Amino acid sequence: NLRIPLELSSPIAIESSILWNFMLNNVITFKNRNSQAGLMRKLMRFHVAAGLAGMVNYSILLFLVRGVGLWDIASNIIGIGFGVLINYLLNSRWTWKKQLKKG
Repeated sequence: NLRIPLELSSPIAIESSILWNFMLNNVITFKNRNSQAGLMRKLMRFHVAAGLAGMVNYSILLFLVRGVGLWDIASNIIGIGFGVLINYLLNSRWTWKKQLKKG
């Protein structure tokens, strides 16, 4: 037990997962993308995409639970689905944008 306070451990866990997911996407999912963006630029874009996807997920969750009265687990699943979609679209079309081939 490391006894790290929740206020510190949660942001560390979130950032660790973002960095891990970035690395996996860079070496596996989008390894064949010939993006001209450098590694740091891609990492910053990935962070923006993750943040936006997280906000979409959270907003949908709150709207469905508080506004519509839907069950919280179902609302979270729906929010996660939209978050995943937004995250993938932003990363595939912006972070690892395909470069047009010349010639």
